[in-house]
Amino acid sequence: MRLVPQQISAAMALAKLTQEELATLAGIGRPTLNKILNDEAVPKDETMRRIRSALEEKGIEFIGNIGVQWAQHQVRSLSGVDGLKIFFEDVRRTSQQAPEEIVICGVAEEYLEDKLKEHLDYHRKEMTSYGNIKMRCLIEESDLDLGASDYCQYRWQAKENFSNVPFYIYGDKMAIIVTTAPEDPLILLIQNRTISSSYRRQFEAMWGAAKEPTVK
Repeated sequence: MRLVPQQISAAMALAKLTQEELATLAGIGRPTLNKILNDEAVPKDETMRRIRSALEEKGIEFIGNIGVQWAQHQVRSLSGVDGLKIFFEDVRRTSQQAPEEIVICGVAEEYLEDKLKEHLDYHRKEMTSYGNIKMRCLIEESDLDLGASDYCQYRWQAKENFSNVPFYIYGDKMAIIVTTAPEDPLILLIQNRTISSSYRRQFEAMWGAAKEPTVK
């Protein structure tokens, strides 16, 4: 649901953020944010996604068309292609705020390419441009689509152990992507250090049993 200026202003007040601070968090110019808040511009969907993501990162939850409150839990659900874009925006932001390695299990680059199209190219270019990204990914044995190889190390997981419900661990967050849900995809995002650390350990065990891709 698209945010309205009053919601953004209320969320800023609740999170005690200035225009300058929110603009920096969202990666947009302060004049742009000022025009949005004063209803003097029709912002792009990508701009509004950035604003929403930045405020949600601060613990804000949006209710209906006008309401805001502190998030009551540490679990978020995102759905569809727009949800997938918001998720990757969060991955990019978190990767710059937290130096921890990103680990991924069960992803199929072909699926992401089909869903995100040129937006995935944008995401990959952004991740490459940071220059400090460390990422490892377990993919299905024989999969040769290594689209993020500029910043990601891949290994093959045996077909019998491969799951089509991938998970991402980044910072203190874990995301589970359900590709068989009616929303396709449905992303369940959990922010919990205990859970993310547990799945990191699980990933390490699987990584140790995996093998490097054989590129012909």
